[in-house]
Amino acid sequence: MRTGAAAVLLILSQFVCGCGYISFARPVTQDETIVQEEIKGFYNKIQEAFASGNADGLTALFAPSITHPMTHDQIGAWSQKFFTDHKNGHFRIDKFSIDNFSYINATVTVTYKVETPDHAGEFGGTERDTLMKDHGQWYVAAWDKVDPNEKSGIETIFSHP
Repeated sequence: MRTGAAAVLLILSQFVCGCGYISFARPVTQDETIVQEEIKGFYNKIQEAFASGNADGLTALFAPSITHPMTHDQIGAWSQKFFTDHKNGHFRIDKFSIDNFSYINATVTVTYKVETPDHAGEFGGTERDTLMKDHGQWYVAAWDKVDPNEKSGIETIFSHP
């Protein structure tokens, strides 16, 4: 009997090791997948605005009510100056995580770099973006610089106890 139990344990351990890990998390719902794709699509719009040198398009992705760390007018002025000085940019995302989200709010941690043709206007970092959805459109409502080594877990309003 001992050799039979040992054989079962050996087979089970090989199976578990072959899987890499076992997840007990609940499956992602279709609604969650849709919202996550909307949020990812929002960052594609940021990439498009930088690539096309569209200052108004970039500014429009920030909530009109934004005050932290800049107002909407300050973002517009910065965008105009950036694209006047550098023509366009490549917004590259190195790390992306949706920390929590609902149908109308999200918190996203993104590590990014903006590269410019002249290399003079390049910048990047890791920031936590607070997004809001209004009239079907996602906007940045605020952002803060964060430690890139900080860990956070995904939480959603869709979670079931």
